[in-house]
Parts: sequence; C-alpha cells; structure tokens
Amino acid sequence: MDFKKSLKNPAEAFNSPQNVVNDAELTTEQKIDVLKQWRYDELETEVADQENMAADKPDKLGEINNLLIELEGKS
Repeated sequence: MDFKKSLKNPAEAFNSPQNVVNDAELTTEQKIDVLKQWRYDELETEVADQENMAADKPDKLGEINNLLIELEGKS
C-alpha cells in the first residue's frame, strides 16, 4: 500500500477503516495517521450534510474512533 496515496484519500485506498488496521505493510503510526485523515474527511462530510450539500456516504466516524482508541493504546 502506498502510504502517501492512502493518506490523501483513505476512503478510496481502503474499503473500510478496519482494512487500515489489518494492513500489514503500514506501521501503527501510519495507521493512526490514515485513520485520523479519514476521520477528518468524515467530519467534513458531516458539515457539508448539515449545510444541505449531502453526499451519499455511510457514516464511519464511530468505527474510526474506536479503531483509533485501540491503536493509540498500543503505541
């Protein structure tokens, strides 16, 4: 997995946040960075939704936050 590419658009690089955690090529710190970027992207989508610029994307914030807690506990 190309870390820089996955950091730019995690949702495109991975099918789910869990796939980030399962990626054996990424370090724990890289996984945290990718999940934080994905969380930021999801929060931006929520803001757009609140401003009636809805995008049809499933809400992954809960899953991302839980995975970050797990990973940050390991680092």
